[in-house]
Amino acid sequence: MVSPGNWLQVIVDGEQPKLNTLPSCVTVSDVKSDNYVRLIATDIAIDDEPPRATLKVFRGIDLESEHELKGIPSAIASLYIDESEPKTPIVAVAIAESVLFYRHMKPYFKYTLPELDVLDEEREIWRKLNLVGVEEQEALIEGLKALERPKLTRKSQHLLNLLPPERNDFIRQQAEGSLIRYSNVVALKCLARVSSGDSQPPSHLVIATDNGEIIIVEPQSFGVLYRVMACPDITPSMLAVNGFFETDFCIAIATRYGSVYLLRKAAAEGQEIFKLSHPLTGLVLLPIDQTIVVSSMDKKLVCYSKKGKQLYMVPLPEQPICMTMINLSHLGLSLICVALEGGLVQFYMQKYLVDEFQIEGTVSSMVFGYLGLEEHVLCLTTLEGDLVIKILKRTATFEPNQNLAGRGFLGSSDMVHASVLEKPKKSSIFVEQVAREKQNAKATYGSFQVELWRLRHTAARATVDALNSSERTISGDITHAPVKLSAEVCGVGPVFRLYLTIQNLSTYKMASNLMVLLHADRRHYTIQKSVAKLPSILPGVPLKIDFEIVAVLDPNDKLPPHTLTPENSHIRVMITKTQQTKPLIAAVIDMPQSEANF
Repeated sequence: MVSPGNWLQVIVDGEQPKLNTLPSCVTVSDVKSDNYVRLIATDIAIDDEPPRATLKVFRGIDLESEHELKGIPSAIASLYIDESEPKTPIVAVAIAESVLFYRHMKPYFKYTLPELDVLDEEREIWRKLNLVGVEEQEALIEGLKALERPKLTRKSQHLLNLLPPERNDFIRQQAEGSLIRYSNVVALKCLARVSSGDSQPPSHLVIATDNGEIIIVEPQSFGVLYRVMACPDITPSMLAVNGFFETDFCIAIATRYGSVYLLRKAAAEGQEIFKLSHPLTGLVLLPIDQTIVVSSMDKKLVCYSKKGKQLYMVPLPEQPICMTMINLSHLGLSLICVALEGGLVQFYMQKYLVDEFQIEGTVSSMVFGYLGLEEHVLCLTTLEGDLVIKILKRTATFEPNQNLAGRGFLGSSDMVHASVLEKPKKSSIFVEQVAREKQNAKATYGSFQVELWRLRHTAARATVDALNSSERTISGDITHAPVKLSAEVCGVGPVFRLYLTIQNLSTYKMASNLMVLLHADRRHYTIQKSVAKLPSILPGVPLKIDFEIVAVLDPNDKLPPHTLTPENSHIRVMITKTQQTKPLIAAVIDMPQSEANF
């Protein structure tokens, strides 16, 4: 019996759209600000002479618009630049030394990388080329060939590519022109400005150049906020970004020679943490356990810590082509999706294979996220130009020990029509109600406010005591001395030290008979001593106590469990008084991510 899969494949009526693109040249974005997410990709026609590229926008699987590009792009990205409503993303397209920004799919701005220094030897050769005859030009051109090719200007590189009879005319035309040298953009990523609960935070653009430089650009004023030489004279191929610009961030940089560099905000240059003997085809920086996962051309999926220690290695059945991260926040999971040669797509949770499926043709690029009105959609393109769309079932489960036999063969129940992307998750009655509320927004808002205030008035009568005491750092019970609580977490893990400072804010009362209670999820943290009796606290004399908190790690790979997420990594602290059931103070302390224990 064929085991049911976790994915539904969208079927297409009529001719299937064709798309030839790269893994770095495909993204999803709500470019029209109509809450309908579209697929955006560059269609590259390599067989044409000269090669050309087109930026295409798909609504569902139908081509909505296309825009000619003057050059072959190396990467595209979608980001929000401000918090104004309605939020409108911009699409960044990297071509040579420029980044083209589109807003509402119309040209918005063109950013050019800063100029680089031109070699003095190259300047001197061009000065002499305009003065000497044709017979002496060959010796000067040989001098250009002796210089490092990547450090030459494009004018010199073009001259070296010409045939000898064509060089004299090119020299006469370009001799008076200035020598300007630029680097080329090879990769783009988005970095959120600050930590917020918004799913669409304003971001900065991270740019990697072919000379190993990392530049962070502010997309409103287009000023350079951060510029550092991460991997000197080594060309990056892929980027992975994690963190926030205002606090701390981490950038993993994969190069064309198999090495991976790690760049932190406070670092003056990147640090090479490991190097493989084969080129890399995928790079992912996991946000939960802060590990780096790469796929290489020797059929391996390898995970490293930030210190460069190999944590595990998984052999792959075929050569990997591309890789992406599948973030399933509703399940508390972050999976690694690897597309292999021959059409096999596998999903890994750490080192465990949890799902796979097979498609016709080898996958050339993947992107996961919103598409249309669906939340979890995987878009794949093949080397043959086919566009395949998979929708994650709402009943999907990913277990390391499940039997994968029979997976990947689509049955009739795993096929859905393309119109599913146009349908919202709610019923038609809900959609009609939303439309009526939009038409009568003022009256609906007024009615809602009346009901809201009535609800608040009723609820306040029953919850006034809880509002005065719980979830505060200062006690509000007027019958006792007011107490203030402050906390500080020290350590990088897995052992943390929590320091609590309790201060009596009264001028004449003494705070006595107090207890401190710590509560945490036992699956994630272990507290040796969770209850402590406090001595009497005099006014103006703060009391400082500490607790040891140990993060629970997997005994096999020494990593935090996959169920630990930023939403549930916290410790609850309560200060209670003897013979009282309601705490004086109840506070929640967010714990930092624990480093692996090696």
